[in-house]
Amino acid sequence: MPLSEEQITDPLTCFSANEEAYTGTTLRPLAPPLAGRYQIAIVHGFDAPPDVNQFNIQQNRKTVMSDLILTERRGKKEGILWMTLNRPEKMNALTFPLLKEMREILIDARFDRSVRCIVITGAGRGFCAGMDMGGNANPDREPPPEPKDAKPDPEGYRLNFRHETETYIALKRMEVPIIAMINGPAVGAGFDLVSHCDMAVGSTAARFQVAYVKRGVFADLGGFWSLPKILGWRKAMEMMMTGRFMSAQEAHEAGLTNYLVEPEELEAKTMELAQEVESGPPIAQKLGKMLALRTAHLDFDTAMQWSESAIPVVGLSQDSIEGMRAFGERRETDFTGR
Repeated sequence: MPLSEEQITDPLTCFSANEEAYTGTTLRPLAPPLAGRYQIAIVHGFDAPPDVNQFNIQQNRKTVMSDLILTERRGKKEGILWMTLNRPEKMNALTFPLLKEMREILIDARFDRSVRCIVITGAGRGFCAGMDMGGNANPDREPPPEPKDAKPDPEGYRLNFRHETETYIALKRMEVPIIAMINGPAVGAGFDLVSHCDMAVGSTAARFQVAYVKRGVFADLGGFWSLPKILGWRKAMEMMMTGRFMSAQEAHEAGLTNYLVEPEELEAKTMELAQEVESGPPIAQKLGKMLALRTAHLDFDTAMQWSESAIPVVGLSQDSIEGMRAFGERRETDFTGR
């Protein structure tokens, strides 16, 4: 029997979207420190990611194939790092192995000056249904046996949570612009992921939910920090306090997405925006993003002092010279990031 739309986009049931594979399985609470999360009674292993140095070059793209995340290099300068969460049968619900791989990709990209822009999307018809509540989020093949006299372990819970938080911290530390290409439902941690990106292009098939509150917790992967800044206080509080779904149109009107397009136009519009970013001056873009983030809590005078310190870095760069020269010669710029 197929699942309803509500079940497919609900983080507690999305792991069962491939229903036949889990017929007859049951849920049981995880032992501490994962209390509150659930696992399927059947344990599933994970395939090791392939050598990231193996590239498949097709149509002027460099593609790294992995079970969990697909990465491509796109654009005229191959400066666009295109990341696709690759668990379509689970609506791209997050697992600890997937988060670990995402974290490693982002850390590597942070040291790669050829990366000028990052696009994050999901495979299939969902962007990301949040954390996999089916137990596959647990990096261990089997949970440790639970003692009969087991007591709550706050420190274990906190350290275990770092499997999630460290990846989102790595995302926010990226200096280059990040674009979310929202192809479908973004729920819980998936909604947080969207909110942490710098820009977003949404499909009319997308919808959004702060699902945490439905499970008795809060938007713990930073939605509490990013959503009020993007949606405004009142709309963010409504979403965070009620956990109701927000349509793509409502989200766009609230400022979540830069563009809202039909599903068949989504990739082309996202690519258009990413190529615009890719053609810009990388150093100036990175510093502009850094100043916007780091000075938001400062008074104007202090913020301008930051600007005074940063302007020589761009003003004396080769890209600045190229920008002025291109303007004088009435031609397109060719920024090198130097």
